Amino acid sequence: MRRSSVVLGVLALVLLTGGPALAEEPFRVPEQVTDEADVLVGNTAAVEDAVEELQADEGIQLWVVYVDTFDGIAPTEWTAETFELSGFGDNDVLFAVAVEDRAYQFLPSEGFPLSDAEIEDVIASDVEPELSAGDFDGAAIALADGLGGGSGGGGALLVVGAIAVVGGGAYLVSRARRKRKANEPPPVVRLEKPDPYAGTTTAELQARANTALLELDEAVKTSQLDLDFATLQYGEEAVAGFGTALAQSRDELSRAFTIRQQLDDEIPEDEPTTRQMLGEMLSLTDAADKRLDAQAEAFDGLRDLEHTAPEVLDELTPRIAELRARIPQEEQRLAGLEQRYAETATATVRDNIDQVGARLDAAELEVREAREALAAERPGAAVGGIRAAEDAVAQSITLMDAIARLAADLDAAAGRVAEVRTETEKDIAEAKALVAGGDRSGLGPQIARAEAALAAADAALAPADGALPDPLAVLRQLEEADIALEQTLSVARDAQTRVRRAGELLEQALVSARSTIAAAGDFITTRRGAVGPEARTRLAEAERHLQVAVDQSRDDPVTALREAQQAGSMAQAALSLAQSDVSRWSSDWGSGGGYGGGGGGGYGTPPGFGGGYGGGRGGVDLGSLVLGGILFGGGGNRGYSGGGFGGGRRSSGSFGGSRSRGRSGGGGGRRGGGGRF
Repeated sequence: MRRSSVVLGVLALVLLTGGPALAEEPFRVPEQVTDEADVLVGNTAAVEDAVEELQADEGIQLWVVYVDTFDGIAPTEWTAETFELSGFGDNDVLFAVAVEDRAYQFLPSEGFPLSDAEIEDVIASDVEPELSAGDFDGAAIALADGLGGGSGGGGALLVVGAIAVVGGGAYLVSRARRKRKANEPPPVVRLEKPDPYAGTTTAELQARANTALLELDEAVKTSQLDLDFATLQYGEEAVAGFGTALAQSRDELSRAFTIRQQLDDEIPEDEPTTRQMLGEMLSLTDAADKRLDAQAEAFDGLRDLEHTAPEVLDELTPRIAELRARIPQEEQRLAGLEQRYAETATATVRDNIDQVGARLDAAELEVREAREALAAERPGAAVGGIRAAEDAVAQSITLMDAIARLAADLDAAAGRVAEVRTETEKDIAEAKALVAGGDRSGLGPQIARAEAALAAADAALAPADGALPDPLAVLRQLEEADIALEQTLSVARDAQTRVRRAGELLEQALVSARSTIAAAGDFITTRRGAVGPEARTRLAEAERHLQVAVDQSRDDPVTALREAQQAGSMAQAALSLAQSDVSRWSSDWGSGGGYGGGGGGGYGTPPGFGGGYGGGRGGVDLGSLVLGGILFGGGGNRGYSGGGFGGGRRSSGSFGGSRSRGRSGGGGGRRGGGGRF
């Protein structure tokens, strides 16, 4: 999985090198296969044969260059200068890989016969997996084969992608109708659309869709972060267009998450339907990704961090100091919560203060190194550090706000328990009256459940053994029992009574849903390096259900109540899944094991790197930064993104989608692209 390989590059850079890598300035490439990094071991002849065969069969000259680093220069700029120094012709393409930066860049000539998109498809499907696995011989051979038509990918994917877009919308509309008719015989005539992913197994398609979903979610988060900082700098009018593009892409992301949730629900789909749904997910994520990418260059021009770096750094420094000064207050608040409430009640924020300290340490280090880069007249090298510092600052605020929010929720929970208890007692009395009158609609078991929940709530709020209470857990238990009782009672109530009762319960349900969504969102955002697609999917669905509840609250309180309750349930599921992801990630990190891959986790931790959260550059806690999605690298070309991973191919974060390529300088409007592996 691409995230795991990015972390591998970061950790290898930090832990395996005793000093800075040997930088390689742009140079005239002497041979078609140039290995300055000494990574072509044992198979150089096969690489040379592959590029020679490509030239003989297709007339394409592929120039492969492996170096240690791009010397702190933006990949686009480094590749463009090397291309010009080498004097390449019309059928030439340069493929440069900075091994320790874990970055690559390709640059074809203006008259090159293949489009950038076709080259990108070959690299994404055939070359990046080899780079991620450390098979640099295989990566070069795969690229040569792919450019010669041997990959089976290339331009065909562009055509079938369009087919997937055309077929997707009608499918979503009709899905619910098909499920209601699940027991009916299939239609006599069925028009089968061509499978745009023929040759790809369903398991591989699932992994691809999960990866695309994770990458777009990261890209949206990263773009929102950079947009927030740009708004502070330039005002809302200056960034209005970017905000519109981001909102549209977020809507497509939400629709993709909805499809993922439908795949996860209790109603199974047959394989053709599953593949169609996965294709729709890929179409949505691709469209959203491209929309963000289309805005990336203009956004970078707006912020122009290479030239505004001094001012941005001057703003960051006091913000970091203010957050440092806030730590004792939140530390005291957290200690007070731990003295009054059970461990389960404070589990989501227990390590927040430690995480804040690690992120602020990182922010200070990045600000310091960015200033050093500016002093050395290398403004491009400062950009990545600025964005990493901005991300660390934003996450620090979220982490401390989460403690304050939890404190308010716990303090309010006791009063809410009393309210819900009263409502539950009313519902129990109503249900018992119906049963006594001969009603046989299944109220008996729900009455027993609600009465058991009341007894359990009393015991949990005042434990006999002197243990500390968890009011939020008690509240959830009561609400779940009352919801089940309410659903059964609604069958026996007339329409007017159902509407009145729903209106009475709606506001409390909305408050509960918002609180749980906020807690889950804070936890996932600040630990997104470990959180996989399942938790993110549940959170996205919780937000969607909440919005429906708000929209329907005035005209249809019955539907609104049901949606609000579903939102709260989804948010709680998201939080539980995210906590499990982080727990597993922490265990694997500490033991040196791997985590991620296959769509089950976040960025991941490669085998062979462990030792807990300690270590890192400049005394900064590396594990905390990987956990937060700030992939902490070194030197001028960082292996993190500042504002998030942003989809796996971006050199330094900022506004844009997962295909945004090394936009921090150079290139002169040339063709080409690149990314991280």
